[in-house]
Amino acid sequence: MKLLSEIRQQYDQAAFLIGNGPNLYSQIMPSWTDLLREAGDKNVAFALDGLSYTEVYDLLELTTKDHWAIKPRIVKLLKTITSDDLSPHKRLMELAKQTNSPVLTTNFDPAFEESIEAPLRHISPKGFTRFYPWKSYYSPEILNQPTSGFGIWKVHGDIRYKDSIRLGLTDYMGSVERARKMIAKGRYRLMKKNIKRWNGSNTWLDIWFKMPIIIVGFGFGAHETFLRWLLIERKKFFKNELKQEAFHIHYITVGAPPADVKNLLETLGVTFHFSDSFEEIYATL
Repeated sequence: MKLLSEIRQQYDQAAFLIGNGPNLYSQIMPSWTDLLREAGDKNVAFALDGLSYTEVYDLLELTTKDHWAIKPRIVKLLKTITSDDLSPHKRLMELAKQTNSPVLTTNFDPAFEESIEAPLRHISPKGFTRFYPWKSYYSPEILNQPTSGFGIWKVHGDIRYKDSIRLGLTDYMGSVERARKMIAKGRYRLMKKNIKRWNGSNTWLDIWFKMPIIIVGFGFGAHETFLRWLLIERKKFFKNELKQEAFHIHYITVGAPPADVKNLLETLGVTFHFSDSFEEIYATL
């Protein structure tokens, strides 16, 4: 975790994007493949080879007798139990708290917030929807805006609201359309110059577009349709606003990333940091 801390010290303000890495390291949650396999009927009716996670989920909906039961099963599979080791999660959240850093996570499960007993809060109850709880966060503190301090923000949904869980391509398309309206449409769109209070200023998207981001425990594979698109939109925003120096995104990886991930991130100017082991990232502060 020293590397993560050193990168964070380069900035007065910065945010973390954390994926399923801590869960896999502490072995408290299934991999995405195992999760999807267990969420459908007992015997998956098709081969998983060569399919993206979004395609697997959409095919599960087609082949599962009761497709309405899939997301409730996922909720059940992702609940923590008392024997779960949340110490890696706690170390990460304590670092984020100490440095006043917002945390974006693609995880649906409650491990991060439970590790520090952070309650659920809302920037604003106005316009709340259980399908897109983008104004909701977990934190010991009440925040006036998403970028003002430490909070845990669920990018792909929260098992507290099963309808918010993003897994299929239709789910991701819904997220893209919702974000696109905030970014590029209307009087208070993000892409209009000199708009400080834009359509997404009360959501986690404000963190995404306004702060340096340090990515850890996240593969950024081709199935991450929504976040890959958002990464490109972020690059467009900084290019249009002539703030290229503020684009800073750091990506921590153990070993070389897959060729497609490397190509995408390098083309967008993301800075790579190579760690020797997962223990070095998650075991100690």
